Amino acid sequence: MTSEMLSQVADLLSGALSIHHAVKNVILCTREGVVVAAVSREEQIDPRLLATVSAALTWVGGTTLRKVSKSSPSSIYLVTAHERVITLIQPNYCMILVVSLDEGPDFDLRAHLANLQSISTRIEILMTTSPQFGSTTVLSNVVRGIPEINRAMLLTIDGLPLGSVGFTNEIEVAGLVGSMFANGLTFSEETDHIVLESDEASLLVVRVDESRLLAVVCGKGRAHDLCERVVDVVRQSV
Repeated sequence: MTSEMLSQVADLLSGALSIHHAVKNVILCTREGVVVAAVSREEQIDPRLLATVSAALTWVGGTTLRKVSKSSPSSIYLVTAHERVITLIQPNYCMILVVSLDEGPDFDLRAHLANLQSISTRIEILMTTSPQFGSTTVLSNVVRGIPEINRAMLLTIDGLPLGSVGFTNEIEVAGLVGSMFANGLTFSEETDHIVLESDEASLLVVRVDESRLLAVVCGKGRAHDLCERVVDVVRQSV
Protein backbone atom coordinates (compact mmCIF):
# COMPACT_ATOMS: atom_id res chain seq x y z
CA MET A 1 0.00 0.00 0.00
CA THR A 2 1.36 3.42 -0.90
CA SER A 3 1.93 5.93 1.88
CA GLU A 4 -0.69 8.21 0.31
CA MET A 5 -3.36 5.50 0.31
CA LEU A 6 -2.40 4.42 3.83
CA SER A 7 -2.85 8.02 4.98
CA GLN A 8 -6.30 8.22 3.36
CA VAL A 9 -7.39 4.93 4.93
CA ALA A 10 -6.11 6.04 8.35
CA ASP A 11 -8.03 9.31 8.04
CA LEU A 12 -11.25 7.46 7.21
CA LEU A 13 -10.75 5.02 10.10
CA SER A 14 -10.02 7.93 12.44
CA GLY A 15 -13.28 9.51 11.27
CA ALA A 16 -15.12 6.39 12.37
CA LEU A 17 -13.22 6.44 15.67
CA SER A 18 -14.30 10.03 16.34
CA ILE A 19 -18.02 9.41 15.79
CA HIS A 20 -18.54 8.72 19.50
CA HIS A 21 -16.29 8.58 22.56
CA ALA A 22 -17.43 4.99 23.24
CA VAL A 23 -15.81 3.74 20.00
CA LYS A 24 -12.42 2.42 21.15
CA ASN A 25 -11.00 0.66 18.10
CA VAL A 26 -11.59 0.64 14.36
CA ILE A 27 -10.07 -2.04 12.13
CA LEU A 28 -10.06 -2.52 8.39
CA CYS A 29 -9.61 -6.10 7.22
CA THR A 30 -10.27 -8.22 4.17
CA ARG A 31 -13.19 -10.64 4.01
CA GLU A 32 -10.58 -13.35 4.64
CA GLY A 33 -9.50 -11.82 7.95
CA VAL A 34 -6.28 -10.05 6.94
CA VAL A 35 -5.75 -6.78 8.82
CA VAL A 36 -5.07 -3.86 6.48
CA ALA A 37 -5.04 -0.99 8.98
CA ALA A 38 -6.20 -0.24 12.52
CA VAL A 39 -6.60 2.79 14.78
CA SER A 40 -7.19 2.85 18.52
CA ARG A 41 -8.29 5.51 20.98
CA GLU A 42 -6.21 4.22 23.88
CA GLU A 43 -6.71 0.55 24.65
CA GLN A 44 -4.48 -1.76 22.62
CA ILE A 45 -6.01 -4.97 21.34
CA ASP A 46 -4.85 -7.56 18.83
CA PRO A 47 -6.65 -6.55 15.62
CA ARG A 48 -5.74 -9.86 13.99
CA LEU A 49 -7.88 -11.78 16.47
CA LEU A 50 -10.90 -9.56 15.88
CA ALA A 51 -10.39 -9.67 12.12
CA THR A 52 -10.30 -13.48 12.12
CA VAL A 53 -13.39 -13.76 14.32
CA SER A 54 -15.31 -11.23 12.24
CA ALA A 55 -14.32 -12.96 9.00
CA ALA A 56 -15.57 -16.30 10.32
CA LEU A 57 -18.82 -14.76 11.56
CA THR A 58 -19.30 -13.02 8.21
CA TRP A 59 -18.87 -16.22 6.24
CA VAL A 60 -20.89 -18.51 8.51
CA GLY A 61 -23.57 -15.87 9.10
CA GLY A 62 -23.95 -15.22 5.39
CA THR A 63 -24.15 -18.93 4.63
CA THR A 64 -26.75 -19.48 7.33
CA LEU A 65 -28.91 -16.54 6.27
CA ARG A 66 -28.81 -17.59 2.61
CA LYS A 67 -30.14 -21.00 3.64
CA VAL A 68 -32.88 -19.38 5.71
CA SER A 69 -33.85 -16.24 3.80
CA LYS A 70 -31.68 -16.13 0.67
CA SER A 71 -29.92 -12.96 1.87
CA SER A 72 -26.52 -12.08 3.26
CA PRO A 73 -25.79 -9.81 6.24
CA SER A 74 -24.53 -6.28 5.69
CA SER A 75 -23.51 -5.98 9.33
CA ILE A 76 -22.87 -8.23 12.32
CA TYR A 77 -23.05 -7.40 16.03
CA LEU A 78 -21.11 -9.38 18.62
CA VAL A 79 -22.12 -8.42 22.17
CA THR A 80 -20.15 -9.13 25.34
CA ALA A 81 -20.63 -7.95 28.91
CA HIS A 82 -18.57 -4.82 28.32
CA GLU A 83 -18.54 -4.04 24.62
CA ARG A 84 -20.09 -4.45 21.21
CA VAL A 85 -18.06 -5.49 18.18
CA ILE A 86 -19.74 -4.14 15.05
CA THR A 87 -18.65 -5.46 11.65
CA LEU A 88 -19.74 -3.52 8.57
CA ILE A 89 -19.44 -5.76 5.52
CA GLN A 90 -18.42 -4.67 2.04
CA PRO A 91 -17.78 -6.89 -1.04
CA ASN A 92 -14.08 -7.36 -0.27
CA TYR A 93 -13.41 -5.57 3.01
CA CYS A 94 -14.89 -5.20 6.48
CA MET A 95 -14.72 -2.32 8.93
CA ILE A 96 -14.80 -3.46 12.57
CA LEU A 97 -15.66 -1.14 15.47
CA VAL A 98 -15.22 -1.98 19.14
CA VAL A 99 -17.73 0.03 21.21
CA SER A 100 -17.46 0.14 25.00
CA LEU A 101 -20.72 -0.42 26.86
CA ASP A 102 -19.14 0.79 30.11
CA GLU A 103 -18.16 4.19 28.72
CA GLY A 104 -20.94 4.67 26.21
CA PRO A 105 -24.34 3.54 27.46
CA ASP A 106 -25.81 6.41 25.44
CA PHE A 107 -24.30 5.18 22.16
CA ASP A 108 -27.15 4.74 19.69
CA LEU A 109 -25.94 2.77 16.71
CA ARG A 110 -28.98 3.71 14.64
CA ALA A 111 -28.02 7.36 14.87
CA HIS A 112 -24.54 6.70 13.50
CA LEU A 113 -25.06 3.70 11.23
CA ALA A 114 -25.55 5.64 7.99
CA ASN A 115 -22.35 7.62 8.57
CA LEU A 116 -20.39 4.49 9.46
CA GLN A 117 -21.65 2.65 6.40
CA SER A 118 -20.67 5.63 4.25
CA ILE A 119 -17.12 5.53 5.64
CA SER A 120 -16.95 1.77 5.07
CA THR A 121 -18.12 2.14 1.47
CA ARG A 122 -15.60 4.92 0.78
CA ILE A 123 -12.80 2.72 2.10
CA GLU A 124 -13.95 -0.18 -0.08
CA ILE A 125 -13.94 2.06 -3.18
CA LEU A 126 -10.53 3.47 -2.27
CA MET A 127 -9.00 0.04 -1.69
CA THR A 128 -10.33 -1.47 -4.91
CA THR A 129 -8.60 1.27 -6.93
CA SER A 130 -5.26 -0.08 -5.76
CA PRO A 131 -3.67 -2.73 -8.00
CA GLN A 132 -1.89 -4.06 -4.90
CA PHE A 133 -5.15 -4.79 -3.08
CA GLY A 134 -8.35 -4.61 -5.13
CA SER A 135 -10.34 -7.81 -4.63
CA THR A 136 -7.31 -10.10 -4.62
CA THR A 137 -7.23 -12.72 -1.84
CA VAL A 138 -5.20 -15.77 -0.93
CA LEU A 139 -8.02 -18.03 -2.11
CA SER A 140 -8.50 -16.25 -5.42
CA ASN A 141 -4.75 -16.16 -6.03
CA VAL A 142 -4.58 -19.95 -5.72
CA VAL A 143 -7.65 -20.65 -7.86
CA ARG A 144 -6.72 -18.15 -10.56
CA GLY A 145 -3.03 -18.95 -10.55
CA ILE A 146 -3.42 -22.73 -10.63
CA PRO A 147 -6.36 -23.67 -12.92
CA GLU A 148 -5.99 -27.34 -12.00
CA ILE A 149 -7.26 -26.51 -8.50
CA ASN A 150 -11.07 -26.52 -8.31
CA ARG A 151 -11.61 -27.24 -4.62
CA ALA A 152 -10.03 -24.96 -2.04
CA MET A 153 -11.00 -23.46 1.30
CA LEU A 154 -9.66 -20.79 3.62
CA LEU A 155 -10.43 -21.44 7.29
CA THR A 156 -9.38 -20.50 10.79
CA ILE A 157 -7.04 -22.66 12.86
CA ASP A 158 -10.12 -23.60 14.92
CA GLY A 159 -11.97 -24.89 11.87
CA LEU A 160 -14.31 -22.04 10.93
CA PRO A 161 -14.62 -21.47 7.16
CA LEU A 162 -13.68 -18.05 5.78
CA GLY A 163 -14.47 -18.81 2.14
CA SER A 164 -14.39 -21.72 -0.27
CA VAL A 165 -14.54 -22.82 -3.89
CA GLY A 166 -15.90 -26.17 -5.06
CA PHE A 167 -17.07 -27.58 -1.70
CA THR A 168 -20.75 -28.17 -0.94
CA ASN A 169 -20.30 -29.08 2.74
CA GLU A 170 -17.96 -26.26 3.79
CA ILE A 171 -18.60 -26.22 7.53
CA GLU A 172 -18.09 -29.97 7.90
CA VAL A 173 -14.91 -29.95 5.81
CA ALA A 174 -13.53 -26.94 7.68
CA GLY A 175 -14.16 -28.59 11.04
CA LEU A 176 -12.42 -31.80 9.97
CA VAL A 177 -9.44 -29.93 8.50
CA GLY A 178 -9.08 -27.74 11.59
CA SER A 179 -9.24 -30.79 13.84
CA MET A 180 -6.66 -32.61 11.75
CA PHE A 181 -4.21 -29.71 11.79
CA ALA A 182 -4.47 -28.88 15.48
CA ASN A 183 -5.09 -32.26 17.10
CA GLY A 184 -2.03 -32.11 19.33
CA LEU A 185 -0.06 -34.59 17.19
CA THR A 186 0.50 -32.70 13.95
CA PHE A 187 0.23 -29.14 15.23
CA SER A 188 3.21 -27.12 16.37
CA GLU A 189 4.56 -23.63 15.87
CA GLU A 190 6.92 -25.09 13.27
CA THR A 191 4.29 -26.91 11.19
CA ASP A 192 4.11 -25.33 7.73
CA HIS A 193 1.87 -27.69 5.77
CA ILE A 194 0.50 -31.22 5.78
CA VAL A 195 -0.27 -33.44 2.78
CA LEU A 196 -2.64 -36.43 2.89
CA GLU A 197 -2.30 -38.66 -0.15
CA SER A 198 -4.61 -41.35 -1.49
CA ASP A 199 -5.01 -43.19 -4.78
CA GLU A 200 -7.58 -40.67 -5.99
CA ALA A 201 -6.40 -37.28 -4.71
CA SER A 202 -4.30 -35.42 -2.17
CA LEU A 203 -5.40 -32.95 0.46
CA LEU A 204 -2.96 -30.14 1.17
CA VAL A 205 -3.37 -28.03 4.34
CA VAL A 206 -1.11 -24.97 4.44
CA ARG A 207 -0.61 -22.62 7.36
CA VAL A 208 -1.28 -19.16 5.91
CA ASP A 209 -0.44 -17.28 9.11
CA GLU A 210 -0.89 -17.67 12.87
CA SER A 211 -4.68 -17.81 12.64
CA ARG A 212 -5.60 -19.20 9.20
CA LEU A 213 -5.22 -22.34 7.11
CA LEU A 214 -5.75 -23.08 3.43
CA ALA A 215 -7.05 -26.51 2.40
CA VAL A 216 -6.69 -27.56 -1.25
CA VAL A 217 -7.70 -30.78 -2.98
CA CYS A 218 -5.12 -31.76 -5.62
CA GLY A 219 -6.23 -34.27 -8.24
CA LYS A 220 -4.60 -37.59 -8.96
CA GLY A 221 -1.38 -37.66 -10.94
CA ARG A 222 0.22 -34.28 -10.25
CA ALA A 223 -0.44 -33.89 -6.55
CA HIS A 224 3.18 -33.31 -5.51
CA ASP A 225 3.77 -30.64 -8.14
CA LEU A 226 0.47 -28.90 -7.42
CA CYS A 227 1.12 -28.86 -3.67
CA GLU A 228 4.47 -27.14 -4.23
CA ARG A 229 2.84 -24.55 -6.48
CA VAL A 230 0.07 -23.87 -3.97
CA VAL A 231 2.58 -23.32 -1.17
CA ASP A 232 4.50 -20.89 -3.38
CA VAL A 233 1.33 -18.91 -4.20
CA VAL A 234 0.35 -18.72 -0.53
CA ARG A 235 3.78 -17.48 0.50
CA GLN A 236 3.66 -14.79 -2.19
CA SER A 237 0.19 -13.67 -1.11
CA VAL A 238 0.90 -12.94 2.54
